[in-house]
Amino acid sequence: MKNIIITICAAILLLSVAGCHPYNTWPDGLPELEHTYYVSNVKTGNGTEQDLQHEIAANGTARFMKRIHYNPAPPAGTPLFEWITSSENNVTCPIDIRFVSERVRSYDAISYIWVETRNGGLTAGRDYTVHAADGTPLPLSAQGTYSLTWPQAKKGQQSIKIKRLTSTVGELRVMYLDRSKFAGANPDRNSMEELTNIKTNDFTVRSFWHDYNYPVIIRFQ
Repeated sequence: MKNIIITICAAILLLSVAGCHPYNTWPDGLPELEHTYYVSNVKTGNGTEQDLQHEIAANGTARFMKRIHYNPAPPAGTPLFEWITSSENNVTCPIDIRFVSERVRSYDAISYIWVETRNGGLTAGRDYTVHAADGTPLPLSAQGTYSLTWPQAKKGQQSIKIKRLTSTVGELRVMYLDRSKFAGANPDRNSMEELTNIKTNDFTVRSFWHDYNYPVIIRFQ
């Protein structure tokens, strides 16, 4: 009996070592991707149009459609979404953005944001401004971008807010991809160049095809 117990214990030990072996030798990945990061929306719930919906009404009331039920499905007749009202007049609820990284670097990474008019004739600086979470205005570059800094390229989350300035009606679209790089009307999901947010000598930040096709939409009503 003693020999049987010893044999069983030895077998269990060998199995555990063998099972862990692939993870102990797991490769680090491609060296050329060592300084590659991702930026994307923080999706807290999609609306009926599969986008992240924000509204600012003519009276200045701003709100955001948030999904409040996931799985398991709620009882029949229970709403899946609710509107969250902003605490600031004419200013959207925070639009959350995440930076995907598993490294800590000696440099700070940055990522770009493009805000374009989807419908209507909204113009940056005249009809709206873009702000950091604390209300600080974000400058618009000559290339039409706003930027966020990610200290030491650490993973994290930041927010922006959009402030309505006039009664002009229209829609804005928040993007993390440069439309001028697209070979077609939409980004090619297989093209790393078209899915690149920014590329420098130190790092590359990419975004996701899904965030372009199901973006954050801000409606000025």
